[in-house]
Amino acid sequence: MPQPEANSPPRALAVREARELSDSKGQTRSVRSSAKHWQPPEGLSPEEVRAVIAAASCERDRLLLRVLWATGARISEVLPLRPRDVRRDSLVLPNRKNPKLPIKRVFLPGAELGLTGELLLWAKDQGVADHEPLFFSRKHGADGSRQALQRGQAWLIVKEASDRADVRVLALRASRHGPAGEAAPVHPHLFRHARVRQIVRQTKSLPLAQRQAGWTRLQPAYLSIGDVKAREMMRSLTD
Repeated sequence: MPQPEANSPPRALAVREARELSDSKGQTRSVRSSAKHWQPPEGLSPEEVRAVIAAASCERDRLLLRVLWATGARISEVLPLRPRDVRRDSLVLPNRKNPKLPIKRVFLPGAELGLTGELLLWAKDQGVADHEPLFFSRKHGADGSRQALQRGQAWLIVKEASDRADVRVLALRASRHGPAGEAAPVHPHLFRHARVRQIVRQTKSLPLAQRQAGWTRLQPAYLSIGDVKAREMMRSLTD
């Protein structure tokens, strides 16, 4: 990944002035000046997500991150994905938090319509059977069948890609990476937050955001905006 020139501003959300980034411990992406100004669940921009995806270490991991971003699904919903769940323009996923809708069909954005073909090609190249998980680990079951990656393994994949891409977010709670309010690696659920926020802002359709996320109702936090976004929107008004 090319590095910015010494006197040129780093890429988009990396240290974009309008985002009011943090001045602690050097310049890293998505870190803002204070936890008070952080408006969950915004966190990541599409550019930052793409940077994390590009930093994945192998094709399996890149496809996993692309599915997370394209669908806005939970990591527990993506890991069981099988070739038989792949449709021409959508993926059929379990819906973990809505008992009234245990299975959901998630349509892909226009920029990711080629993802379904790439998933099936990956499955064919790897000899993945129609009923086996696309995102499999090295371990096999007692009967020799492939086993899906565990949740912890998937979190590690995202964290390591985030480290390589130098993308950080402000931690909402203390962890082994540091106290709350300090820069921390990206975790999988932030892909979901970013996608739903993007759907709301670009399509203005709350029913679409609710359907894609698989909720019984839309989470109110996605309708909120922070100081930076409010400033940008008001500056765009001409009268």
